[in-house]
Amino acid sequence: MGTFGQSAGSQGCVEGGALPTLQSARMLLGQLCCVALAVFILWTTAFGKFPAQVQYGVALLLGLVAILAFKPFRLVGVKQFGLLDQLITLFFIVLAVSSGIYFLLNYEAIADMREGLPNNADLICYGAGTLVVLEGARRAEGWILISVVLVALVYLFFGQFFPSVLEHRPMDPEEVLEVSYSYQGIYGVALGAVVDVVYVFVILGVALRITGAGDFFNYIAMRFTRKYKSGPAQCAIFASAMFGSINGSAPANVSATGVLTIPMMKRAGFPSAFAGGVESTASCVGQIMPPIMGVGAFIMSEITGIAYTDIMIAACVPAFLFILSLVCAVAFEGGRIGLKERQDDQDLSFNQERLAQGLTLVVGFGSLVTMLLMGYSPTFCGLTATGIVLVMSNLFTATRMRLADAKAFLIDGGRDGLSVLVSCAAIGIIIGAVSTTGLGIKLNQVIVALGSHDLLLALVVAAICSIVLGMGLPTAASYLMVVFVAGPAIMKLGVPELQTHLFVFYYAVLSAITPPVALAIFAAAAICGAGPMQVAGKALKLSAVAFVIPVAWIYHPEINLQDLSSETALSTLSYVLALIIATVGVSAGLIGYFRSHLSWLERLVLVISAGLVISSVSEIIYLGTALLVGVLVFNFLRSPKHV
Repeated sequence: MGTFGQSAGSQGCVEGGALPTLQSARMLLGQLCCVALAVFILWTTAFGKFPAQVQYGVALLLGLVAILAFKPFRLVGVKQFGLLDQLITLFFIVLAVSSGIYFLLNYEAIADMREGLPNNADLICYGAGTLVVLEGARRAEGWILISVVLVALVYLFFGQFFPSVLEHRPMDPEEVLEVSYSYQGIYGVALGAVVDVVYVFVILGVALRITGAGDFFNYIAMRFTRKYKSGPAQCAIFASAMFGSINGSAPANVSATGVLTIPMMKRAGFPSAFAGGVESTASCVGQIMPPIMGVGAFIMSEITGIAYTDIMIAACVPAFLFILSLVCAVAFEGGRIGLKERQDDQDLSFNQERLAQGLTLVVGFGSLVTMLLMGYSPTFCGLTATGIVLVMSNLFTATRMRLADAKAFLIDGGRDGLSVLVSCAAIGIIIGAVSTTGLGIKLNQVIVALGSHDLLLALVVAAICSIVLGMGLPTAASYLMVVFVAGPAIMKLGVPELQTHLFVFYYAVLSAITPPVALAIFAAAAICGAGPMQVAGKALKLSAVAFVIPVAWIYHPEINLQDLSSETALSTLSYVLALIIATVGVSAGLIGYFRSHLSWLERLVLVISAGLVISSVSEIIYLGTALLVGVLVFNFLRSPKHV
């Protein structure tokens, strides 16, 4: 999740005596709202939630004020934290507080008597509230998200003038405002998923970071990979994947772990762009890796009603194949560029601090997984795991929290989820526009029409929708926005609900490394020193398998391990083995190395043969697997030297 306010105090020195005081007051206000938000989430999760309108309204109000306080206005001619910025920000804070409080005080009367018939005060609240949500989302995520939301609003206002395919019935401005600022829009399912599910795990991630237990991920990864020439890159894969599973945001995970792993890979001899590509791609792996999947599994369970354990099991094989492709790719790249044996330059001894971190992590994370598998609600499991991590860390001197750590925990617990909170509130407007105008039905009909002629073409269109609409957004936000547009269409083509939601979710995750936006790429490029497009090229090559895996389970749903029986177990295992061979083969083909340098013909055969394994025709799968095995075995026998 994105973070705010950490460097605000050092941004843009301002002249005069009053402005620094105003800036300090803004930072203090933002921190207080973050503390209040974290306490509110923890308290209501532990002792019972308020009605949805109150629960979401309080969380959104606190989040909006914090975003406005932390982030400057940032328009041309407006100095960051200058007087004009302070006045504009104060105006939006007043709007946020007044509209939020009005809604909290009147939601019952609106629901009972004025739904569909808002009075003037209601409309002022709806307009002001929508405006401040748009501004908060702009400050949090920039113009890309807001551009899409504004298009949705234009469509609501003027859709009756659009071409026939997109045309909808005329809507009064009052109706548009009510749709935007209601349970159909801002207070809808997207915001609800964040407040009800995501935020608890944001706070858990902060607890792991503050106590140092999260550092044990890096330690374990380095211990297991230090004997290999490509060990630093392998370490980056496992450390970023493990921590990214909790973190919930690929760009934020790159920023958190990349400062350690990218320089380590560069010192080992990997090119800068490749190191950035490995880190950004590995941070995406965490989003799809059970048991937490960057809280994606919990959101999916919340909106589909599918059991969490079913979602987790369904994601196991795809996540394994994605990680395997990265492991193979960096090993082959290390051999291709001729990495030399290296000496460990870090102390990896198992001391008292690491023992404390390890025990805290194992007990806290283990209790989380155990309770999830026992069927407890995800939010209760996340809350309990957070408490266990905090208690366990304070049993050891090395990890005991000081007063400053407790303060940082509460502030960061609210701050780290602000981006996804406000983004999902804004995305609610898009979801409302899609549902109330019938646009979703029309888009579904287009995809279904394509699928009636070619399922693969329809899947490609749905994948492009997921990637394009998800660009620049946190994973949870992009998934929630796209699944209500493309999801129903895919299901109408006969794809089961679970496979459909996983399909959309995977491509929403991959939007973080797909140009031109690719926030994880830009985060990695800033650390590694290479150009963003260079890093993007390496990341796309490394993640090639991930872009194909969702298509594989559409044609072969058995790899999601649902409905396994003694009759189907052998065929499922055989196909998973074929996918493993294909993963190794395509990784070797794309890198151009397998124990020795591969010719262009060998690379072409490997890549094409791996594609054949995705086919739904058994004979084609056998052919592709045989070609892969043949080329790999030939190179193994030709180059017996160990790499």
